[in-house]
Amino acid sequence: MKVTRNKLSILVLIVLAIVAAGVWYIGIFSIKPEKTAVKDAEANTTATNKKAPDNKFASLKGDAFDEAYIADMLAHHEGAVNMSEQAMSVTAHEEIRTLASNITQTQSIEMMQMREWQKAWGFEITNNGGHMSHGGGGAAMAGDMVEMMNKLKGLTGEAYDEEYLRQMILHHEQAIEMSVDADTNAKRQEVKDLAQGVIEAQTAEIKQMKQWQKEWGYES
Repeated sequence: MKVTRNKLSILVLIVLAIVAAGVWYIGIFSIKPEKTAVKDAEANTTATNKKAPDNKFASLKGDAFDEAYIADMLAHHEGAVNMSEQAMSVTAHEEIRTLASNITQTQSIEMMQMREWQKAWGFEITNNGGHMSHGGGGAAMAGDMVEMMNKLKGLTGEAYDEEYLRQMILHHEQAIEMSVDADTNAKRQEVKDLAQGVIEAQTAEIKQMKQWQKEWGYES
């Protein structure tokens, strides 16, 4: 009888040990996935935050794309022309004066063309500064251009040139981002051709400006 009782005690201890081990195992492995999920969520949030801001033109198609693109590009070009007209009078480098002159001439012609398209295609007309008559498209872009101009205030010579190159590179990159979806999303071939021209010309100018930054010892 004593042997049976000892065996029973041992059996109970084994069962309790197994149950305890099971509880420990479940506890450990039920927590880990939660921690992993939290880490995964944090990683996804970080990755999302690192992404570039959404390009609104990627979601626009047809007439909506053409009208918005023209309104924003008019405001964008106007900002480039204003910056470049200023640069021609204060720059310390003849290379920047030539670049600024080319930007002013080329983009002024494109602005005239885009205003003609607005009239011909029945789009709402954007006034100076990129504002539509009802305060619509182009307004936010015009605000961005004012911010860029403000960063050049009070600068002359080398200090101006360094900031001008920095801002004009950012400006060109923005124009390229606006233009990349035109080939698939624009309705009219004229808009597609304009966007392609912007991409090609401003990509080449970015390359040249970055080379000047290196040659002249400016921060990139």
